[in-house]
Amino acid sequence: MGVLERFAVLSSPDLDEFRHSVSQLLTPHRLTPLAPGTPEVRTDLAKASLGPVSLVYCRNLGTELGVQLTEQVDYYDINLALHGRNRVVFGRDEVVVDQARAAVISPRMQVDMRLSDDYRQLHVRVERQALTEHLEAMLGCSASAVLRFRPDMDLTAPAIGSWWRTVRSLLRELDHPGSLAELSPAAVPWANLLMTGLLLAQPHNYSPQLDRIATGLHQQPPVRRVMEIVEGDPSAGLSVERLARAVRMTPRSLQRHFRSALGMSPHEYVQQVRLARAHEELRAAEPHSVTVTEVALRWGFTHVPRFAALYRKRYGTNPSHTLRGTA
Repeated sequence: MGVLERFAVLSSPDLDEFRHSVSQLLTPHRLTPLAPGTPEVRTDLAKASLGPVSLVYCRNLGTELGVQLTEQVDYYDINLALHGRNRVVFGRDEVVVDQARAAVISPRMQVDMRLSDDYRQLHVRVERQALTEHLEAMLGCSASAVLRFRPDMDLTAPAIGSWWRTVRSLLRELDHPGSLAELSPAAVPWANLLMTGLLLAQPHNYSPQLDRIATGLHQQPPVRRVMEIVEGDPSAGLSVERLARAVRMTPRSLQRHFRSALGMSPHEYVQQVRLARAHEELRAAEPHSVTVTEVALRWGFTHVPRFAALYRKRYGTNPSHTLRGTA
């Protein structure tokens, strides 16, 4: 197999078996051999999971294949060619995936593909909710519209090239048993690195906002320092006065710098970080191991009804529903 060998799922001459397995890991589809007669084929499939990010390797040998997705994609799928070519059709648009170009499929897209013989492809699957929440953490506010990437990814562009090198480095790391990339607690930094890089490097409908934030932070070192303080211990008593003293500014000046760089006040930023941490804890906790009140208080919310209202506004559900796994 050569890629993700330690995570092999299937190696088979049966296209139906291959289609069924790929449908379970990605999206249900129809698979049509395009060579005349009944070609001898060989297929390989592997998958490695890193929390909300999965790496899925597919290979088809012996014939070109036509692929028609029978359901809309409900995650983000970056299609990268390791060998051969794939013609990806998005309605009236088309991307030819090869060693210099990838295709990014966003949720709700309907897609057809044509895979060359001996096509070896890596899918970087990123779960929709996780990437949206990662974007919101970077923005410091809710994302009201669905995140949509430009489908055409130029692997020769400097930032995207860096992201692609990170993916390849991760593939090499996963070749080694017991590597940090394989250990569950260490999977989160890899996933976060890939999600951050994707959001910064590949154009999407929130890119202008992220660009403004990045420019503002570059121009406002005190804001970066305050963000580090908040991220380091968001449950602490983080009044504007205390944060201003930490960076030797007046509260009024800090307010002005935050508005300029992030479009929000220091108090609003603290609130967003606390909400994100509470959300992470509620999602990970066993329903009977903790209460919403305990989580709210732990992350600095002293008024629980107010916390619940802020939580509903940001995540569209009650914190109790998240705790019970019903949201």
